[in-house]
Parts: sequence; C-alpha cells; structure tokens
Amino acid sequence: MPRKPVLVVDDDDAIRTMVERVLRREKFEVESARDGHEAIEKLSRNDYATILLDLMMPRVDGLSVLRFIERERPHVGKSVIVMTANLHGAAEAAKAEPAFTVLPKPFDIRQLIAHVRSCCGGGETAAT
Repeated sequence: MPRKPVLVVDDDDAIRTMVERVLRREKFEVESARDGHEAIEKLSRNDYATILLDLMMPRVDGLSVLRFIERERPHVGKSVIVMTANLHGAAEAAKAEPAFTVLPKPFDIRQLIAHVRSCCGGGETAAT
C-alpha cells in the first residue's frame, strides 16, 4: 500500500520549495499549499502522513488550520510539525492538540527530516 504524502504549508515560496526539495530527496512524496486556506481545502480531500505548517500566513493562519484539524480531521493525530519564527504563536501552537512539535525558524534541516521521519512512523518514507 502506498504511503501517504507529506503536506508542506508555507506562504514563503523559498522556504516551501526548499522543504519540498529536501523531503523529495529523502524519498518522501510531497504536496504543498501556499496558505492555510489552500491547506484546509487539501486536508478536506486527502490524508497526509504529516503536515509541516507555518503559523503566519495570509487569508487563513496556521492556528486556524490546527483548529480545523482538531475539529474536522482528529484522526490526523499528532502529525503536525509547526514551523514558525513567531515565539508567541509557537507557544499557542504547542498547546494545540494535533501538534507533534514546534520547529522554530530558522530550523536545522537535519532536525526537520528527523521530525518528519518520526511522524511518518520511525523512519519510514513514502514512495515517490
């Protein structure tokens, strides 16, 4: 059975593209969203192994996405990695039920990969 993809949600094109490339190089299947609105649309239709979620985004922010996951997609469980430079937002996200961990920006790419592997089941990767 194919593995579920990883969803990368960030309004910063450079960060989103870099994270996508790194995860694909590590053999994860990756999808992306440019903001919380697009993320919610994708989460409404698809299941993901883990979600890398920025907090500060236009239209719909990351905390709203976390609330959506908690309310509408509770089976996602603790598979959300929050990526943020906002320390206040990080504290709020850390309280959110679905969040696996908060990764402060700028983040170490090896740490990001380790967290994604942990969320995806201890090192298992998705087929590309």
